[in-house]
Amino acid sequence: MEALELDDLCFHINSKISVIKKTLQLRHIGQDPSLGAVLSKVTYELQLLCELLNKVETEVQRQETIAKSLKELQLTLEGDVQEASHLRDNVPPHLPKKSPTR
Repeated sequence: MEALELDDLCFHINSKISVIKKTLQLRHIGQDPSLGAVLSKVTYELQLLCELLNKVETEVQRQETIAKSLKELQLTLEGDVQEASHLRDNVPPHLPKKSPTR
């Protein structure tokens, strides 16, 4: 087993142990009537935070899609500008010139 994989495994196990410790602490808080309201409020705020995170993720995906579309549009317009410049610089001499306006 590589050292990196072992380090990752140790980190994963330590994270799980930390989560278990926090869960046990929270379970004790839930049994204390004076802290039950605080725990309920934290739970509610966590749910709101999760909803907000989901909305942010959706918006980021939408913005990435828009950015991709704009990049494609930019490339298309750059090609059109190059083509227009080429046409302007290479007008055949036998075409009629622009007449002066009054």
